[in-house]
Amino acid sequence: MNEKRRTLLKAMGGSTALAALAGCISTGGDGGDGSDGSDGSGGSDGSDGSDGSTGGATGTARLWVDLSDAEDEAMSGYIDEYESESGNTINKEAPGGELDQQLETAIPAGDGPDSWIWAHDWVGRFAVREDPPFLYDASDDVDVSLDSYTETARQAAQFDGALYGLPFASETVALFYNEDMVDEPPETMEEMVSIMDEHHDPENGQYGLSYPVTDPYFVSGFIQAYGGNIFDEENREVTVDSDACKRGMDALETLFDYVPSDPGYESQIVAFADGLAPFAINGPWELGNLQGEIDNLGVTTLPTVDGNNPRSYSGIQLFYFSAMLADADQSTVDTATGLAEWYTTSEDVIQTNAEEQGYIPVLADVVGNDDLSSEVQAFAQQVDHGVPIPTHPDMDSVWTPVTEALERVFNGEQDSDAALDQAASEIREAL
Repeated sequence: MNEKRRTLLKAMGGSTALAALAGCISTGGDGGDGSDGSDGSGGSDGSDGSDGSTGGATGTARLWVDLSDAEDEAMSGYIDEYESESGNTINKEAPGGELDQQLETAIPAGDGPDSWIWAHDWVGRFAVREDPPFLYDASDDVDVSLDSYTETARQAAQFDGALYGLPFASETVALFYNEDMVDEPPETMEEMVSIMDEHHDPENGQYGLSYPVTDPYFVSGFIQAYGGNIFDEENREVTVDSDACKRGMDALETLFDYVPSDPGYESQIVAFADGLAPFAINGPWELGNLQGEIDNLGVTTLPTVDGNNPRSYSGIQLFYFSAMLADADQSTVDTATGLAEWYTTSEDVIQTNAEEQGYIPVLADVVGNDDLSSEVQAFAQQVDHGVPIPTHPDMDSVWTPVTEALERVFNGEQDSDAALDQAASEIREAL
């Protein structure tokens, strides 16, 4: 993610989380096989090879992206390739601010993008918007079989039987480490603390860890390590004040002492990128950037806590189909959906993104490929330990209170039990 997307991650209050899921909740289709209620396809059998071609008149579509520098450069190259093959034109643009806020303004004004890229957690939130609608059901427009993707990925793109996007990667946070500072990656929290103690010297600008510790998405794994859920989507209950979450919060507090005093995303990631910390907890979107900064970069799963794997939030990245397509020319619809089809089903694109960007594949033919790098495999293992970001619209009310609770604890203004109790109370009042 680039600076804008990082800002979104650290500012989930008032918006929703980034990113992402690999065990996405079954919210779409008939609830059984993740299909759209027909044969598992989004409108055809995909027999056309899904090369992104409209087969007729060419069109133009707007795509909003908020990516890291490495991701953005790669996306530009892929768009050039798609345009060359299809004859279509994609106007790739930055949103000019926090993506969801820009969409909230642009779509009602009729000036929104035809498609945008973000994690699946906005599907439920935007799917229930009716005045005006924010998403476009492309079930009758796409020409690829949804069976091309993993079950969780195709479910992530659907809501109440409608197809609102196409998936291309899963993601979660894992543990980066500098192999020049760490002999063996830690498997337990105790091992990690021991290594951090060796390096942590804040008076001389050295730290044990780079970690945005007041961001609920990033810290979800530790809070939920003992089996608690920040939000129980199945029962639609706020459970961040459960005993299990409070135990997880105690474990998270262990890490507070080892990070730079500014918990913001930029301050944290810079410390690791500059070689001033042996560890960083971050997502695969940083892999390309950090490989350019750290000569010997390693990635592993989050350390266990009392034998428990941290249950980090995970998500599916989608090409969303915007409500702007409802009134667009068919050539625009074909162009926007064509790019998504081409990008998400190209084994070369998916494999290259896995190698260069750390994207965890959701294209069925690539998942489990022995050629995937150790870094991608580490993220994939952490996805297996994780839980999906809830897609229910009530989740919108969770981020801000939890963020503010983390800030109070981090700043020493409130103990963690009281902070989580207050957050839970505030969330319940908002629902």
